[in-house]
Amino acid sequence: MQIAGPSDSLREAAAELRRPFTAKALQWKIQTQWMTRDGRPSGGLVVCYIDRSLVVDRLNVLVPHLWRDDFTDLTDPRNHSVCHLTIDGITREDVGEGETLKARRSDALKRVAVHFGIGVSLSRIPKSRLQVENGQLRVRSYFSRGVERFAADITQLGLDYLRARYENWLETVGQRTFGDPLEHGDVGDAQGDDADMPDVPASTAELRVELYQRLTHMTTLKQQRGYLVAAGVPGLPPVPTPETIESAVSGLTQDEAETLDTLLSTKPNRGDDERG
Repeated sequence: MQIAGPSDSLREAAAELRRPFTAKALQWKIQTQWMTRDGRPSGGLVVCYIDRSLVVDRLNVLVPHLWRDDFTDLTDPRNHSVCHLTIDGITREDVGEGETLKARRSDALKRVAVHFGIGVSLSRIPKSRLQVENGQLRVRSYFSRGVERFAADITQLGLDYLRARYENWLETVGQRTFGDPLEHGDVGDAQGDDADMPDVPASTAELRVELYQRLTHMTTLKQQRGYLVAAGVPGLPPVPTPETIESAVSGLTQDEAETLDTLLSTKPNRGDDERG
């Protein structure tokens, strides 16, 4: 697979920037878990993603002398960061979020890169559903606030399935729409960039997954919003959607997650609270 050379303009590089990635370059994470009545995951919805270094590498391969990035770090309740990415004199911007400055900037760069076509193909890839019973996921236990909880991890069998499914998507849809994959010296199961690694304790990240499952069993979106408001989550719209609820839970700080955990455990009717 031939690596494309540097281009002298954005117009010249545009088609190359949007080329898909190889299966070895992608990473996968569990977005949503399905839980049994005893609190153990039985399956999960899995999505793929790329890390910051892959975005930087593509820029350096195709437009090394034409790009620069600048960041504005906001002081809003979520401490978002804005990335201003300029290629060949054209600037786009987008907002990133995360627990630390490096995570927010990494997220912002990946988001704004899509405006130039980098990673746009990822949004067209169907989500995958993996199961514990067929060995694609494994269950492990951990302790949070002295309570044993359970989470799922993707097994090697699951990764093999995901990569094969992605390669099939490339052959049937991806290459026709976005062109041939552009390789970056990809190696399967590579370490990746530490800016994209979880920057909060594993128990907090896992607790968010469990809280989302518990919260979405509430009767209405209005109740779900009430719990989040009571836990101190800022910026929720008056009329929530499933997407805004999922986004709010995925961005919970450790304190907010622990507060929500307590509310869900001890005040089952708190979701009727519509303050805020």
